[in-house]
Amino acid sequence: MTTLPRREDIFVSVCFPTFLAGAGAAAKLRALSQRLSERFRYCEILLIVYADAATNYDELMKSSGNLRLLTVRRGTPVYRRRVAAASEAIGDVVAMAAIEEQPALDLLAMIETAHSESSIVIGRRVQQSRVDPALHVLGRSAGFRVNAGDMLTAAYPRTLLNNLLTHPNSQLALRFPPSDAGIPVLWQDAVDAPKPARSLRGLGRRLGIVQKLLISSAPRVLTLVALCALVVTFSGFAFTVYSVIVLLFQETVQQGWFTISLVLSLTAAFLGAAIFGISIGLQKLIEALGSDGGDDIVGERSAVDLFGQVMREFNVDTSAAPHFPSLVARIPSGTFQRPDVEGKEPGHIA
Repeated sequence: MTTLPRREDIFVSVCFPTFLAGAGAAAKLRALSQRLSERFRYCEILLIVYADAATNYDELMKSSGNLRLLTVRRGTPVYRRRVAAASEAIGDVVAMAAIEEQPALDLLAMIETAHSESSIVIGRRVQQSRVDPALHVLGRSAGFRVNAGDMLTAAYPRTLLNNLLTHPNSQLALRFPPSDAGIPVLWQDAVDAPKPARSLRGLGRRLGIVQKLLISSAPRVLTLVALCALVVTFSGFAFTVYSVIVLLFQETVQQGWFTISLVLSLTAAFLGAAIFGISIGLQKLIEALGSDGGDDIVGERSAVDLFGQVMREFNVDTSAAPHFPSLVARIPSGTFQRPDVEGKEPGHIA
C-alpha cells in the first residue's frame, strides 16, 4: 500500500453538527482525526454540542490535539447548527459530516476532490427512495437539487461555501445545493450506507425540510397565483360587459338576473385585482429581501493576452521566468547592472 505524501498546501475543517458522546463515536472520531493528521498538516475538527453537555467531552478534548468544541443552546435545530459550524470553520475546504456515515464514505477523498475540482462533493446512497420523484419536483420549484439519497456528509470549497452562507435560505442551501450553474456539484456513491434512523426526531427533521422547500417555492407559487388572479379579473370585467349588453339588447330578461350578474362579476373582478396586487407586492418584497450578489457570470474563456502583447512589444522573453528568483539571488542587494551599457558602474535602485 502506497502512503500518500502529507499535504501542507491547504487547511481542512471537518464539522460534526450532530455528534453525541459515546464510546463508539469517540473511537471513530479519534481514527478520523489520526487519518486527517497523517494526510493534512493543517486540519481541525469542530464538534457542535449543547452547552449543558459540554463536560461530557472533556476526555475527548484531552486526547485530540486538533479538536474544537462549539456549544449551542439546547434545542437548536440541526440545520442551524450546520450553518453555525460552517461560519466558524476556517479551512480552505470545509466538510460537513455525520459520524455514523464515515464507514461508508471516503471523507479524505471527498475533501481532495472538492479542492482539486473546485466543486461541492456530496455522499449519496445508491438505493433510490419512492418519494424521490416528488422531492425532485418540489426541489426544482424551490430552486434546489433535492435527492432523497443525499447524505449529510459533504465537502465544500471555501469560495462556494461563502456563496451558500449568503444564500437567502442558507440552512437549506447547505443541505441541498441550489440549482445554479455557478455551483458545480459532484457525488460520491456510498458503500453499504446506513439507512436513516426511524424516529420521531428524524421524521420531524424531514417534515421541516419539506416545509422549507414549500416556503422557498413561494416566488413561483405567487407568480402562478398572480396569473390566475389576472385571468379572473379580466373574466369578471368581461362578464360585466356581457351583462350590460344583454340588458340593452335583449327584450326579455329574467327579473333580478342583471343585478345578481353585476354583483357577482364585479366582486370577482375586484377580488382578482386585489389578489393580483398582493401577489406581485409579495414578489417585490421577496426580490428586495433576496441577496443579489451580482454573480451572473459563472465562467469565462478568453483569448486575450495583454501581458504577452506587452512583452512582445518590448522584445522580452519570459521562457526563463521560473529561474528568475535564482538570478535575482545572485545580484548584490541594492544595485543593478544595465545590460545594454558596458563599462559602466552599477547604479543604485531608486
